[in-house]
Amino acid sequence: MAKKSLTILAVCGSGVVSSSMIQQKVKEILAPMGVDANVIGLLPQSVQSYVERGGIDFVISTSPIPGKIDVPIIKGVALLTGFGEDECIEEITNVAKDILAKK
Repeated sequence: MAKKSLTILAVCGSGVVSSSMIQQKVKEILAPMGVDANVIGLLPQSVQSYVERGGIDFVISTSPIPGKIDVPIIKGVALLTGFGEDECIEEITNVAKDILAKK
């Protein structure tokens, strides 16, 4: 069976610290599903142009994202704080499953 892959944007206010923490957590969350997660850290203002170029499956963000984005956006603050983390992980896995089922 071919390895499944998803391209995900990890978005935080600085584009560095929180997004790198999210990047690691998302890879850990999706690995047991056999998913190779390509997670890209970005600033909120860069998201729309990235999504418009295509190939982005979903976004996990700790900051508001300007503009209209036509891929799922998951609020990722829980991955950093631990509060509501189980629900956030469940949302990530459900969104990933839905997207992979359509690929």
